[in-house]
Amino acid sequence: MSAKQKNVVLFILIMVLVVLVVRLFLHCPFTCPVKPIGQPNQPAVKPVEKPAETTPAVEKPAAKSAGKTFIEFSIQQDKKIISLSTFSEPPQMAIWLEDPASHKYKTIYVSYRTGTGDMVGKAECPGCLPLWFEIYNRETGKKGYPKPDNPAPAAVTGATPQNESFKIVREIEPGSKWICWMEMNLAGDFNEKYKEFDEKTQTADDEFSGQPPLVYRCEIEAVPGKKYVPVLYGQSDMRKPFEQMIQPVSPDVTTAKEVFKSIEISITQAEPNQPK
Repeated sequence: MSAKQKNVVLFILIMVLVVLVVRLFLHCPFTCPVKPIGQPNQPAVKPVEKPAETTPAVEKPAAKSAGKTFIEFSIQQDKKIISLSTFSEPPQMAIWLEDPASHKYKTIYVSYRTGTGDMVGKAECPGCLPLWFEIYNRETGKKGYPKPDNPAPAAVTGATPQNESFKIVREIEPGSKWICWMEMNLAGDFNEKYKEFDEKTQTADDEFSGQPPLVYRCEIEAVPGKKYVPVLYGQSDMRKPFEQMIQPVSPDVTTAKEVFKSIEISITQAEPNQPK
């Protein structure tokens, strides 16, 4: 056998050896996924999703201090009507007191999104609670709306109530007299008049306000044992000057009037050594 033939045979043997090594490597168990020792087969763990709501959890009412007087709002909201709105999210609301003599204002509660400016998909929503925005500016001397970097005080900002029945309790000066106001707006509660898109005018409700915010009112005296029921007083219109913002409730307002099933205000007092 010539040297050239020997080289050819050697080359063939080398190629066969390479093929065998490659096949052996591909079938080697060390290339397969290794199961940790002592661990049974487990399903893949789904990543934890961030909650859509940034609203803090509703806090339990603190025990009332003995001898102090409180104003307590007991509210029932219609969750069925809320579920039919675009966002199915409870209404935004604010409660404030007005001194009937000085006409100074004191906010005692505003829901989370309004009080922090944490609106869904938008930086500002002037049509949310327009009357309270004006009240807040006059009360604090600020301008504009609460924002994430400049929210309303934490003492008055509360979680948006999710339950059908809820209470809001604040301390009040005994014997004091006030005009109690409440403004409420359920976003996206469109109807035949207040449409998401009006074909006739070719305009869209970009803020998803739906029906206008409603205003409730009653006069109270902070005497323990007294109870009050606020009445539907009007609807707020951000296009009007402050003194004219409260307008008569339009007959075109429908389901918005039924969002709150009931509102009751009670004046209570914690007895000495018997906190409620």
